[in-house]
Amino acid sequence: MKKTIHGILNILGTILIFVVLIGILVNANSAPNGKGFFGFKGYTVLSNSMQPTFSAGDYVVDKMVDFNSIKKGDVISYNIDDHTVVTHRVKEVTAKGLTMQGDANNAVDDFTVTKDHFIGKMIFIIPMLGRLPELLLHPYLWIAGAVLIMSIVIYSFFKRGSEKGKEQENYDENAKTE
Repeated sequence: MKKTIHGILNILGTILIFVVLIGILVNANSAPNGKGFFGFKGYTVLSNSMQPTFSAGDYVVDKMVDFNSIKKGDVISYNIDDHTVVTHRVKEVTAKGLTMQGDANNAVDDFTVTKDHFIGKMIFIIPMLGRLPELLLHPYLWIAGAVLIMSIVIYSFFKRGSEKGKEQENYDENAKTE
């Protein structure tokens, strides 16, 4: 039973590490003009302009697709300058470009999206993941992490000490019987 639980925890830990590494790679390659990670880019949502579809603090993952494949109703990400990425819904496709509007907004955006500003089409949302960097900077989390790591180290130290003591006892008993 103990080995089964240990095996399951190892598998879950490995999966978690793999998912985190993929997330880091997607995020690190998500600059508006970047190549993405295998055609994917991700962004943290900063406003509630797309509620109820997604909210501030959510993480949007985009697939880099052909600009001409975008249709009315698609949710896309686009850059309006070198530092600002917006994710809104396509309200209309015209010869000039795409007319956009946030689901929670009463009016269309002033900006018309062209191929030069287009980043990708949203494929899924990870709720609240965008808040992770903010949480990682919280001092109480660092203290809790340090306490957890120290507890694991101390537990491992004493467990190994007791196992070595049992091994010594078994060695001493075997030596007496010979």
